[in-house]
Amino acid sequence: MKLSHCFLLAAAGIVLMQTAGCVREVEKREELGVGVVAELPEYPQLARYKLSLQLVGSRTLTAGRPGRVTFSLRNTDDRPLRLVEWYANEPDNLLIYCQPWLPGTTEPDEGLWIPLSFDVKRPATRYPLEIVPGNNVLVTKELPFVEKLVVSPEGERRYFIKAVLNLHSVSAESPVAAIAVESPQRAALREKEGK
Repeated sequence: MKLSHCFLLAAAGIVLMQTAGCVREVEKREELGVGVVAELPEYPQLARYKLSLQLVGSRTLTAGRPGRVTFSLRNTDDRPLRLVEWYANEPDNLLIYCQPWLPGTTEPDEGLWIPLSFDVKRPATRYPLEIVPGNNVLVTKELPFVEKLVVSPEGERRYFIKAVLNLHSVSAESPVAAIAVESPQRAALREKEGK
């Protein structure tokens, strides 16, 4: 009897130790997320794809508040596109360029683009993203300068903006768009008027 009692205690201890290891492994996978993979040293360029990158949503931001812009990446091809290098932290997939829209100009100066630098979130994990034909994925980017900007009560500042994919296997660049950053007073008046 003593032997079987000791054997049961030892077996229970072994099961507990194995279970604890399994729980840690599951927790580790859950932290990374389902399907998330580490970076590869290289991502070869895809031979065939058709992508469209466009600024969507509101183009009017308010000075002194967080400024966010959203871009749509659409698969315009007739077959699915699989991007194995898509960053798990969605904003890392885009690079943003902007420049002030100076009075009297109608288009941006190619030599004046200012890259908005963002550090890629570390560890830089990826996951395979598949976009079927005609579908899109939305990526929202923060424009940190908007929150620090001061605009006169009746005024606004305008900027040219564009986005470029931060990927190696495919490339896409949005057409140049314009955004306006208005004063909080002007934003409140516009909201009150329902515009």
